[in-house]
Amino acid sequence: MELTRVEEILGGKKVLHKKIQDQMDMVDLIEQGLTKESAIHLAKALCITNKRLAELLPISRRTLERYHAKKHLDRATSQQIISLARLTARGFDVFGDRVKFVEWMNAPCTALRERTPISLINTQIGIDMVIDELGRIEHGVYY
Repeated sequence: MELTRVEEILGGKKVLHKKIQDQMDMVDLIEQGLTKESAIHLAKALCITNKRLAELLPISRRTLERYHAKKHLDRATSQQIISLARLTARGFDVFGDRVKFVEWMNAPCTALRERTPISLINTQIGIDMVIDELGRIEHGVYY
Protein backbone atom coordinates (compact mmCIF):
# COMPACT_ATOMS: atom_id res chain seq x y z
CA MET A 1 0.00 0.00 0.00
CA GLU A 2 2.76 2.48 0.91
CA LEU A 3 4.50 2.05 -2.44
CA THR A 4 1.31 2.74 -4.38
CA ARG A 5 0.66 5.81 -2.25
CA VAL A 6 4.24 7.07 -2.74
CA GLU A 7 3.82 6.62 -6.49
CA GLU A 8 0.58 8.65 -6.41
CA ILE A 9 2.16 11.42 -4.31
CA LEU A 10 5.01 11.76 -6.81
CA GLY A 11 2.68 12.08 -9.80
CA GLY A 12 2.02 8.47 -10.72
CA LYS A 13 3.31 6.43 -13.60
CA LYS A 14 2.71 9.32 -16.00
CA VAL A 15 5.31 11.48 -14.22
CA LEU A 16 7.64 8.72 -12.98
CA HIS A 17 7.51 6.73 -16.24
CA LYS A 18 7.42 3.53 -14.20
CA LYS A 19 5.40 1.80 -11.54
CA ILE A 20 6.92 1.56 -8.07
CA GLN A 21 6.66 -2.14 -7.24
CA ASP A 22 9.36 -2.47 -4.57
CA GLN A 23 12.11 -0.65 -2.70
CA MET A 24 14.56 -1.24 -5.54
CA ASP A 25 12.36 0.82 -7.85
CA MET A 26 12.71 3.73 -5.42
CA VAL A 27 16.50 3.27 -5.42
CA ASP A 28 16.43 3.35 -9.23
CA LEU A 29 14.35 6.56 -9.19
CA ILE A 30 16.83 8.20 -6.82
CA GLU A 31 19.79 7.16 -8.95
CA GLN A 32 18.26 8.43 -12.20
CA GLY A 33 16.96 11.54 -10.45
CA LEU A 34 13.34 12.47 -9.93
CA THR A 35 12.00 15.34 -11.99
CA LYS A 36 10.93 18.76 -10.81
CA GLU A 37 7.42 17.67 -11.76
CA SER A 38 7.53 14.97 -9.05
CA ALA A 39 8.62 17.57 -6.52
CA ILE A 40 5.68 19.79 -7.49
CA HIS A 41 3.27 16.88 -6.99
CA LEU A 42 4.77 16.32 -3.52
CA ALA A 43 4.25 20.01 -2.67
CA LYS A 44 0.59 19.71 -3.68
CA ALA A 45 0.14 16.60 -1.53
CA LEU A 46 1.58 18.45 1.48
CA CYS A 47 -0.37 21.63 0.64
CA ILE A 48 2.81 23.71 0.64
CA THR A 49 4.16 26.32 -1.73
CA ASN A 50 7.07 25.69 -4.04
CA LYS A 51 9.03 28.15 -1.90
CA ARG A 52 8.36 26.06 1.22
CA LEU A 53 9.20 22.90 -0.71
CA ALA A 54 12.62 24.32 -1.62
CA GLU A 55 13.24 24.97 2.09
CA LEU A 56 12.74 21.24 2.71
CA LEU A 57 15.13 20.19 -0.05
CA PRO A 58 18.88 20.56 -0.54
CA ILE A 59 18.30 22.99 -3.42
CA SER A 60 17.72 26.71 -3.54
CA ARG A 61 14.30 28.11 -4.38
CA ARG A 62 15.74 30.03 -7.31
CA THR A 63 17.37 26.93 -8.79
CA LEU A 64 14.20 24.91 -8.37
CA GLU A 65 12.17 27.65 -10.03
CA ARG A 66 14.54 27.81 -13.02
CA TYR A 67 14.35 24.08 -13.72
CA HIS A 68 12.04 22.80 -16.44
CA ALA A 69 9.35 20.35 -15.20
CA LYS A 70 11.13 17.41 -16.85
CA LYS A 71 14.58 18.33 -15.48
CA HIS A 72 16.08 15.53 -13.42
CA LEU A 73 17.18 16.53 -9.94
CA ASP A 74 20.39 15.37 -8.27
CA ARG A 75 20.62 12.29 -6.10
CA ALA A 76 20.49 14.13 -2.74
CA THR A 77 17.41 16.09 -3.74
CA SER A 78 15.73 12.98 -5.15
CA GLN A 79 16.49 11.08 -1.92
CA GLN A 80 14.90 13.84 0.16
CA ILE A 81 11.82 13.89 -2.09
CA ILE A 82 11.42 10.11 -1.74
CA SER A 83 11.80 10.39 2.06
CA LEU A 84 9.18 13.15 2.19
CA ALA A 85 6.83 11.16 -0.07
CA ARG A 86 7.18 8.11 2.18
CA LEU A 87 6.45 10.25 5.24
CA THR A 88 3.43 11.76 3.50
CA ALA A 89 2.13 8.33 2.49
CA ARG A 90 2.50 7.13 6.09
CA GLY A 91 0.68 10.21 7.35
CA PHE A 92 -2.19 9.71 4.91
CA ASP A 93 -2.49 6.10 6.08
CA VAL A 94 -2.38 6.95 9.80
CA PHE A 95 -4.89 9.81 9.59
CA GLY A 96 -6.95 8.28 6.80
CA ASP A 97 -7.40 11.74 5.37
CA ARG A 98 -5.05 14.22 3.68
CA VAL A 99 -6.63 17.28 5.30
CA LYS A 100 -6.30 15.87 8.83
CA PHE A 101 -2.68 14.91 8.17
CA VAL A 102 -1.80 18.36 6.81
CA GLU A 103 -3.49 20.01 9.81
CA TRP A 104 -1.46 17.80 12.16
CA MET A 105 1.77 18.60 10.29
CA ASN A 106 1.16 22.31 10.87
CA ALA A 107 0.13 22.12 14.54
CA PRO A 108 2.54 22.20 17.50
CA CYS A 109 3.16 18.71 18.88
CA THR A 110 3.96 18.09 22.55
CA ALA A 111 6.09 15.04 21.71
CA LEU A 112 8.19 17.20 19.39
CA ARG A 113 8.81 19.89 22.01
CA GLU A 114 5.91 21.98 20.74
CA ARG A 115 7.40 22.25 17.28
CA THR A 116 5.28 21.59 14.24
CA PRO A 117 6.11 18.35 12.44
CA ILE A 118 6.55 20.23 9.16
CA SER A 119 9.27 22.38 10.73
CA LEU A 120 11.39 19.26 11.31
CA ILE A 121 11.24 17.52 7.97
CA ASN A 122 14.12 19.30 6.25
CA THR A 123 16.52 16.69 7.68
CA GLN A 124 16.44 12.89 7.70
CA ILE A 125 16.55 12.83 11.50
CA GLY A 126 13.54 15.14 11.61
CA ILE A 127 11.69 12.95 9.12
CA ASP A 128 12.47 9.90 11.29
CA MET A 129 11.17 11.71 14.39
CA VAL A 130 7.91 12.59 12.65
CA ILE A 131 7.50 9.02 11.35
CA ASP A 132 8.09 7.71 14.89
CA GLU A 133 5.39 10.06 16.17
CA LEU A 134 3.01 8.84 13.47
CA GLY A 135 3.68 5.29 14.70
CA ARG A 136 2.79 6.32 18.25
CA ILE A 137 -0.42 7.96 17.04
CA GLU A 138 -1.30 4.87 15.04
CA HIS A 139 -0.94 2.74 18.18
CA GLY A 140 -2.71 5.21 20.47
CA VAL A 141 0.38 6.25 22.44
CA TYR A 142 0.22 10.01 23.03
CA TYR A 143 2.49 12.30 24.99
